[in-house]
Amino acid sequence: MGTTLIEEPGRFPSKGTTLVTPATGTGTRLAEPVAGMPAQDNAARRSEDAGPVVGWLVVVDGPGKGRSIELGYGMNIVGRLPGNRVVLGFGDDQISGEDHFRVAYDGTHRQFHLVPGRGTNLVYLAGSPLLSPVLMEAGSEIVVGATRLRFMALCGKDWDWAN
Repeated sequence: MGTTLIEEPGRFPSKGTTLVTPATGTGTRLAEPVAGMPAQDNAARRSEDAGPVVGWLVVVDGPGKGRSIELGYGMNIVGRLPGNRVVLGFGDDQISGEDHFRVAYDGTHRQFHLVPGRGTNLVYLAGSPLLSPVLMEAGSEIVVGATRLRFMALCGKDWDWAN
């Protein structure tokens, strides 16, 4: 296990830290994960079960702006909570905890697809609601809740790790 850094109450927490807050009327301070920070590093989670990186989702607007999440071969299940292959745990409660949507990379045909999951809020690809699986091109914009993502492909027609 790693060391947990405890921040001072009232200070802006840094990435990967734990926020300490006084418990009301007890004199006790509570340590809790910082809201909006993923419980586990996305890159570590992806590398455990997805093989080499094939692309990324980059948060371009909303909670988590400026962060990127790696995608792997096969079905990348996206949700807000740990347990999903791709965790968008940056504080957007409009993203379902589990299986909001999926990004599938088909290594045989070297194509990416955006696939609806079980999320109750709609996902939009290039401004249109995602109601069935669709082919997705590099640079595509995905909107889910208050989060806008840009899809960036590494693998595709011109190159794949299997070359």
